[in-house]
Amino acid sequence: MKKDELKLLVTISIAISAILGVIYIVVLKKELNLKEGFRAVSFGITATALFWSFHFSYGWKIWGLNKLFYRPDLNGTWSGILKSDYVDENGKTCDDIDFFIVIRQSFLRIHFTTFTNSFIGTSYSETISLKKETGLKNVSYLYRKETSQDDDDFLQEGATELRLIDSSTRKLEGKYWSNRKTNGKIDVKFISKKIVDSFSDAKSLIN
Repeated sequence: MKKDELKLLVTISIAISAILGVIYIVVLKKELNLKEGFRAVSFGITATALFWSFHFSYGWKIWGLNKLFYRPDLNGTWSGILKSDYVDENGKTCDDIDFFIVIRQSFLRIHFTTFTNSFIGTSYSETISLKKETGLKNVSYLYRKETSQDDDDFLQEGATELRLIDSSTRKLEGKYWSNRKTNGKIDVKFISKKIVDSFSDAKSLIN
């Protein structure tokens, strides 16, 4: 969580606790003394803690509450193409490849699984770059080929940087690089909130 987000969290927490403490005293018609004041403060703090527990688990994705922090919900399956600059030993270039990204995201963490017909990649280091003042919404991650899919001794790894285009059709566009000395472009659009675990299951969402 960034410094400005922590500052906002503290400010909101103090405000909620104070408001709920006053409500406790006024609505329940409690006497304003040390004992009841302590109970009011405890009530406000407990209710605030419950609110944040709910918000960090579910609320950050709910319309209205999602405006508290500048954090897009990317959960689900994204479908599109991968364009690679790979050239084989005969000088033949690679056709566009059907490509899927499955994103699992919580308030503080995000994970990417990618699928082609012959490749499964999983992320192991992820970053979300958000700048509300400029509208920037970028994600980047390091990935490696899932070991269960390996058909040789070479462990393919790489990096991907994507920009979120949050329009009527939500898209992620960007580039990737791999340790096979290839790179290319990725262009996917959001198709479903469903989380899938295979290329065929992802493919079925658009058929």
